[in-house]
Amino acid sequence: MLSEHLHVGVIQTSLNAEAAWVDNSDGNWQNCLKMAHYEELRAKREIRHFLASLRAQGALRERVKDGSSQEIQNSDPSPDIILLPELAVPLGFEKQLRRAAEQLEAIIIAGMDYRIVDGAPEPMVLNEALVIVPRRLNGKQVSRQTSVRRVGKTYPAPAEDKKLKRIVGGPVSFKSHPTVWIFESNDLGKFGVAICYDFMDLDRVVMYRNKIQTLFILAYNRDTTSFDHMAEALSRTLFCNVVVCNCGQFGGSLAVSPFREPFRRLIYRHSGQELSNAQIVKLPLWALSDGQKGNAQPELKSLPPGFEENKELTPKNVTI
Repeated sequence: MLSEHLHVGVIQTSLNAEAAWVDNSDGNWQNCLKMAHYEELRAKREIRHFLASLRAQGALRERVKDGSSQEIQNSDPSPDIILLPELAVPLGFEKQLRRAAEQLEAIIIAGMDYRIVDGAPEPMVLNEALVIVPRRLNGKQVSRQTSVRRVGKTYPAPAEDKKLKRIVGGPVSFKSHPTVWIFESNDLGKFGVAICYDFMDLDRVVMYRNKIQTLFILAYNRDTTSFDHMAEALSRTLFCNVVVCNCGQFGGSLAVSPFREPFRRLIYRHSGQELSNAQIVKLPLWALSDGQKGNAQPELKSLPPGFEENKELTPKNVTI
């Protein structure tokens, strides 16, 4: 049965791209596409710290359910889904993430470090996110074993593409993943996952229309203002929650929902550069799903035009 709300843990790490991926001009392009050792250690330490924090909150909730403590009745709920930004997780940390998902009984969606494409005729990398679904979600068994899906980025950002092409020993090509993923859960609804610059892809937006209740964006994005505006607009036109998990180097993580009252639409925003942070946000879910079926929800905006009945529009060109 679909939950009334969706609880999302947004982890904003402070990885610094200028220190993490350095072209030392030695001609070994593969070394330029792996986190520097110090940044990798710092990334792992931050991720462990924030996952432990979320795990502690879940333990507090269990104590409340057992009635063993009256002092923590107002503790935050444990998250259903946990987000980590684009390129935030070292490749060797996947096993730890799987274990954390199983311990927290929560889905983890994490942006991974660049992965080199083996056997490619030229230097080539992938930019991917892992979607880790544990066997149990919030105490309920959903599958026989933990599953992992890889969501690839379709379009590199212009600055990203330029940097890859300039690497000494390259140029390095970007392998595109032209797939639009939609995940479905009986309890957590339908959600989409996209990586950074793909957020600007209009074809992708159209494919999500009337298909999801929540859109997750993993980012390493300097232009936080543009993503703020995009999130607000897409929340309205797709009639869904939009959550952007950006890196702490630039800040700008946020969550918006299509509430009728303007002050309610911004659920969460974390601004400011060079700040790591973790926060659990509560998003509407059942009301969104019911509203998408045409049942008016007084607390939410009305459906956008064409949402229920998509009319075929006729283009007309006029020369003036």
